Amino acid sequence: MTIIIFLSIFPIFIWSLMSPLGSRFSDINTITTSLGQISGLVGMVLFSVNIILAGRFKFLDKYFKGLDKVYVNHSKIGSIAFSLMLFHPLFLVIKYLIVSTREAALFFVPFINMPISWGILSLLIMIILISLTFYIKIKYNVWKISHKFMTLAFLFAILHTMLISSDVSRNNILRYYILILALFALFVILRKFLMEKFSINRFKYNIKNVKQLNKDILEIEMEPFGQMMTYLSGQFAFFSFLSSGVSSESHPFSISSSDVDTNLKITVKNLGDYTGTLINLKQGDNVIVDGPYGNFSYKNVTNKNQIWIAGGIGITPFYSMAQVLNEEYYIDFYYCVKEEGEAVYVKELQDIALKNPNFKFNLWSTKDKGFINGEIMSTESGGLADKDIFFCGPPILMNSLKEQFISLGININKIHYENFNF
Repeated sequence: MTIIIFLSIFPIFIWSLMSPLGSRFSDINTITTSLGQISGLVGMVLFSVNIILAGRFKFLDKYFKGLDKVYVNHSKIGSIAFSLMLFHPLFLVIKYLIVSTREAALFFVPFINMPISWGILSLLIMIILISLTFYIKIKYNVWKISHKFMTLAFLFAILHTMLISSDVSRNNILRYYILILALFALFVILRKFLMEKFSINRFKYNIKNVKQLNKDILEIEMEPFGQMMTYLSGQFAFFSFLSSGVSSESHPFSISSSDVDTNLKITVKNLGDYTGTLINLKQGDNVIVDGPYGNFSYKNVTNKNQIWIAGGIGITPFYSMAQVLNEEYYIDFYYCVKEEGEAVYVKELQDIALKNPNFKFNLWSTKDKGFINGEIMSTESGGLADKDIFFCGPPILMNSLKEQFISLGININKIHYENFNF
């Protein structure tokens, strides 16, 4: 976030050097105009940054310590960028409003002044898309198609910024700074389009087997068609299934096979629309895999005393890691489900625990034992202070556990989690 803050502040610094600040904040007109200019500059920078964050770059995955964290920041920055770009014209129109309401109204009428019109069209598209995201419940594949129109909003925003008479047009440093960020964002859009269209830098697999583990959970096994994807147990990837019975849009899933397996496995819970169709996958169907991503691995911390907590389908990265665990690590693993019938891989995990005395497996049924909490785990595991804690599961469980561990005095740097609620 430090880099993003710097990228946002830099244009304000250049803007502040162009004219004395006293003249920029001398009365209501200059104050609102200055606030409009600042919100426009920072909003445009964050708009570009937000598109770059969506590019699935491996360096961002490492910098933010997980692509899930990248997407969380993508959502936050997108909201800030939209708010700033919304306030940009509202601040600027005040000077017209003071003169007459007619002049203020004409400011928002499109196609009178084309540079201004590009900005208005950009904002209108963003308002529609944001409304679809937050206020109207639509299917993921429809939302994903609609979200592509954000590129059009971005192009209109670039035209507005580059063509309108402003401090950007009068200062080459500002102009090229905004332009370079915008071009980088456009490169990300083009790169993503080419990758999706031609499967560039992705791995090809075929469906080998689809196995029903219980009434809600499937295990999908894939074999490589050409180069294998190298990954670390605990990571995830994006999967596009090219099957007549399944939509081909890309979805993230944790990998449940281990990093020494030849074939790739994911374990998926039926949560509705898309995941409910995966039962239609057939042997031989093609799969495009984009990955691996994520920083969620017991090997990424130096502390070998660890607690693992899985909630529901959050078992998948832990099962992947447990399969390659050696006796150098001391793991207390709590697998939390509503009732035992929901649990998968129990026999396999029990077998691992029998072979490895340093791996303690605890199947925790809420129906039988009540909700698990930090104090229970502290008692069961002989304290928490000397351990790193990993957890993955429903957001409500993860947020609750995170707050509990912090309240128990656990250092935030010792708490590691994966969140697919992008």
